This record gives sequence, C-alpha cells and structure tokens, in this order.
Amino acid sequence: MPSMDDTTNITESPRPLVIVGAGGHGLEVLWVAARMSMEPIFGSWNVLGFVDDRLSMRGRMIEGLPMLGSVNEFLETYHGQPLYFHCALGHNNIRQKLAEMFEAQGFQPATLIDPTAVVSPRATISPGAYIAPRTYIGPMAKIGRHSLINVAASIGHHCVMGDFSQACPGVRVNGHCVVEKLAFLGSNAVVHPGKRVGESATVGASSFVVRDVPSSTLVIGVPAVAIHYSSAFSQETADSEPAPAPNPPANSPAE
Repeated sequence: MPSMDDTTNITESPRPLVIVGAGGHGLEVLWVAARMSMEPIFGSWNVLGFVDDRLSMRGRMIEGLPMLGSVNEFLETYHGQPLYFHCALGHNNIRQKLAEMFEAQGFQPATLIDPTAVVSPRATISPGAYIAPRTYIGPMAKIGRHSLINVAASIGHHCVMGDFSQACPGVRVNGHCVVEKLAFLGSNAVVHPGKRVGESATVGASSFVVRDVPSSTLVIGVPAVAIHYSSAFSQETADSEPAPAPNPPANSPAE
C-alpha cells in the first residue's frame, strides 16, 4: 500500500461518503468507491448521495442515490456529523474552494484509489486525492491534497503533483517533475523529465512540455509554447468541463 497522509482507518464497517458534484465525474467517483468496496484491502464505502448546487438536480435520484441538497444546505443540515466527502469536480479552483469549505465544517476527505491503479508502496497519496482506473504512480511520487489523476495517466518516480492539481486521461508526467498547486494537464499531455509546471498553469491537450512553464500560463503545442498569461485564465478552455460552484449561481454546470 502507498503511504496515506490522511487519517482514514480501514474498518469492517462501511464509511459514510457524500459525493460533491453529480455530473460525469461524480458518476466515476461513485463507480470507483463501489470498486474499492469490493476489495478488502481498501475497506468499504457507504455512499449516501450527492451534493450539487444546480436547481435542475433538486429531488432527483442519481444511480439510485438521492440528492442531498445544495452545498450550503448540506453543510447546514449535516454539520457535525461524522461523514466523509469527495469533491468530484473537474475545475481545480472550485474543487479547492468546496474542499476547504467541507473540511472547515469537520468533514473528512475521502481518498479514492481504483483497484486497477498501479501505485508504488513508496508513493505518498494525500487526503482527498482521486486515483482513477489504470493509472500509474511511481516510487517516491507525491500526490497532493484533492488532486485528480484521471484514467490511464502516469506520474513518474520522484514527481510531485501539487494540491488541487489535475492530470487528465492519458497524461504522462515523467520522473522528477513538479506540477504545482492548481496546475492542469490536458488529456495526453506529456511533461519532459525534470520540468516544472507552475501554480495554476495549464498545459493543453496533447502538448509536450520541454521547458518549465511559468505560473498562471497556458501552453499548447509540440513543443508547448505559451499563448496566454493571466492569473484569471480559465482551465475550462483547455480540456475540462465546467464545474458546480457554491451558491450563487444555482444553475452552474456539474463538472
């Protein structure tokens, strides 16, 4: 087993879990939680339902599970209860905001690792991280809090994925790389060994990073070149879908 930086104790009783975000990634999170529950080494999850701010989700059932209200409604209703949560949101900044809200209310972040993931016992997986099916996490790699490592991505030896960072499907982060907090790597992007991707930077889909990427910069191409510098740059333009935000607005997309 990899080193786990959270306080989760694997017990015989299923741990109560709430999924924040009822979009496509929320369904993937639900699936991985179910797959983990079938493997004794991971312990089991009892998924109670979803939290989502969209008015269109009110009263709906998702895969047989209820909507538990908006973010604010849930935090008010369930405050102080011993529950786990997982932020199933594709937008890094919104995932950070909501994760910090839930943690401030005393809820425990759930770390989800699909049973098909190949994770070195010398890797460190931090609280709230999501490690998708068919991923690879190499020796001495460090996966930050609430990071999202998506399907078939590989994170090489001695790499660091910062808190709230994201590697989309098929990403290749080679050895000794640093991907800083809130950075976003689009699908099938490759980072050359030893390179650094700065905080809140975005690497476009299928791009090849051969030099360090400054913070808050969008790079695209082979080799990747900077086309945008802005602290307010939206990662949605590169390779992500929009995500639900705390109220308002109530009709924000799900992921």
